[in-house]
Amino acid sequence: MYFGRFHASLQNITGHHVCGGAVVSRYHIVTAAHCVLGAEPQYIKAVVGTANLDDGGIQHDVCSINIHKEYNFTERINDIALIKVKQPFDLKYTDVLTLYETELVEGDEVILSGFGARKPNGESSRIMHKLTLPVFSQETCRFAMRYTRNVTERMFCTFTRIGEGTCHGDSGGPLVKNYQLVGLVSWGIPCAVGFPDVHTRITPYVTWINEQTKYANCYWEMPC
Repeated sequence: MYFGRFHASLQNITGHHVCGGAVVSRYHIVTAAHCVLGAEPQYIKAVVGTANLDDGGIQHDVCSINIHKEYNFTERINDIALIKVKQPFDLKYTDVLTLYETELVEGDEVILSGFGARKPNGESSRIMHKLTLPVFSQETCRFAMRYTRNVTERMFCTFTRIGEGTCHGDSGGPLVKNYQLVGLVSWGIPCAVGFPDVHTRITPYVTWINEQTKYANCYWEMPC
């Protein structure tokens, strides 16, 4: 599995990596809503097809942003959005992830990938990092994060140990299992300081994603 083929780096106009995302159709990237809240499409660039942002990758202009209509910024509920690019992804260099439709359970192994920083308040990485993580107990996670936000059933958690987890720049990035998209990095207490990371589950949003992207894999061009 080459993660650079489906992982998107969402960048500002200066080329600075801001958030991650995952290619889910020939025209669409799914990411966290908080990554694009208040953003204008013309100021976002999506780079796909590389695990090294200084070597290769194809840059795409964004033409629209679709944030879930029930997104709650404060509580990070429904923290999911779809970005549409102007030109279709070249499937010679880009993979379209399928969506995981089975419920995750505690102990399932998922793979996180991203260009996040390596330390608190650090710069985003130019090299993609990958980490295999177990799905953490929902009940224990809810207790651990009780003073931050409520962990709902539309979220799941990962945790191993101090020093392993998400950091600045990993938000919106994909978590995969069996080459299928299972989650998006949503929130937590950065960076791997001993608390679980909390992610948006994909399964509750499969219908929403499919509805938004249903014509995107046809062979005719989709105008913005």
